[in-house]
Amino acid sequence: MRIYLLLILTAITLSFSTAYFALNLEKNNFATEKEISKIAEIQQEFQRTTTPLAVLDLSSMYPSRVYFELIQPISIYSKSNVLSHDAYFSKSCSKTTERMSKLTFEKNEIWEDFRCKRISKLPDNFFEVSPLIHDSGISYAYFAFLSGREPFINPDWIKGNLNFFHVSELKFLPANSLEQNFKILSKLDKLDFEEIAKGQKHILSSDFYLVKTEKDLDIKYQTFLSTQFENFLKERSFFVKAYKVGDKCFYHQGSQCFEKDSRGILEIFRQSSIIIFLSSMLVLLFISIILFQKIKQQKHEEERKKHALRVLTHELRTPITNLLLQVETINKQSDIIPSNILEEFLKIEGEVYRLKRLAEKSMSYLQTHESNSLVALEYFQVLSINNLLQEMLEDYKGKSVLFSPVSEDQAFYVDGYWLNICLKNLVENALVHGLAPVTVTASIEKDILKIEVQDQGICPYKNLDEILNSDRSGKNSTGLGLGLSIVQRIVIEMNGKLLFFTNPTTFSLYVRNNQ
Repeated sequence: MRIYLLLILTAITLSFSTAYFALNLEKNNFATEKEISKIAEIQQEFQRTTTPLAVLDLSSMYPSRVYFELIQPISIYSKSNVLSHDAYFSKSCSKTTERMSKLTFEKNEIWEDFRCKRISKLPDNFFEVSPLIHDSGISYAYFAFLSGREPFINPDWIKGNLNFFHVSELKFLPANSLEQNFKILSKLDKLDFEEIAKGQKHILSSDFYLVKTEKDLDIKYQTFLSTQFENFLKERSFFVKAYKVGDKCFYHQGSQCFEKDSRGILEIFRQSSIIIFLSSMLVLLFISIILFQKIKQQKHEEERKKHALRVLTHELRTPITNLLLQVETINKQSDIIPSNILEEFLKIEGEVYRLKRLAEKSMSYLQTHESNSLVALEYFQVLSINNLLQEMLEDYKGKSVLFSPVSEDQAFYVDGYWLNICLKNLVENALVHGLAPVTVTASIEKDILKIEVQDQGICPYKNLDEILNSDRSGKNSTGLGLGLSIVQRIVIEMNGKLLFFTNPTTFSLYVRNNQ
């Protein structure tokens, strides 16, 4: 039994180990200081070994603080991601005033005059004078382009004035009018410009990877293709993705989230899990084979014992037959046998016939009984339950066994043979292990026969399970210590029950009226 438990525990341990490793791999860890340093070294190595696509010199492209409002993540993004200039251009024009005709007035009024065609052209320095962005959030340069007038729709004019457009408007300009650096800016989105405004050193957009240089006070970003950086990370067991607030991240850097590339580890785990799984299956197969062999062995042992019992029962028939012939011979001469010897002879005769009935019952059971029950029960009507119990206790006369019959005797359907075995086992146990006198009390209530066997001894056990599980074959025992177990199993087959009580020791047998 121990080897079965050991094998089962091994299989369970292997299964739990597989689950444990799987959960650990799925668990989100956080980067240690050593791993953060490793990521920084990877970024530096990438800069040293990779030639940048371009260098965005924002200080040169937007040379003053006034210009820097053009790269702030505001303008049309502060209101909507869709341009709404159509509504502005369809706005009705106000009446001309003398004040509006003067070019020295504020920039919005000058633009209104130009939009409503009250003036034909804008001052030469109109786009350079602050503010560069209209109150609507759109740059004056982009408004000029949208007006459709010359020279604002000319590619050369657009190319020469790109630094007067807000960066969010560059993507709406003709592609042939964008130079390389402005073309890169046109592919950045609002989140990227927010990172630039915060002064982030590393910025990963959908198309580019920007790295801020710290050699001087100018704002410069080395620009690489994002795919270059991602491929570089893959070779070093890392990958990067956009960071979202609330998400778990191995290492968070600005808008980037660095994660470990666990595909190699997963491959190792996949191979390990297959090995563990196959090991578990082998252990379970081994257990199944052993259990099958054990069941087969037990079945063979049961058949062997049953065969031995058949042989024993068959062989007993010859000496029993001889004893019966001798008993018959002596019975014919009973008139010449002294009375004191005759009484003892009659007891011997009763035991011989009892032995004959036992052999016949055993042989009949072994030959015909094929059901799942323990015994083959044969119920018959007993006209007097008191007479039946008195006959069963006849052998205990003079052995301190007292019988208290049913107060109102009646007929009862019961298997007398097996009831006799149960009652005699309980009485003999009380005589051997208990203390005289032994009292047998019978009563019937609602078609249930109750037989109590009580002695005056003290039982060391607290309940029936303790008695059945203990070694009952002691020095004073005349049998194999199996009588009580047999009684319990027979009573269960008879759809009854056996109860045990202490102080005084009492066994209560309950049997139904199987009419």
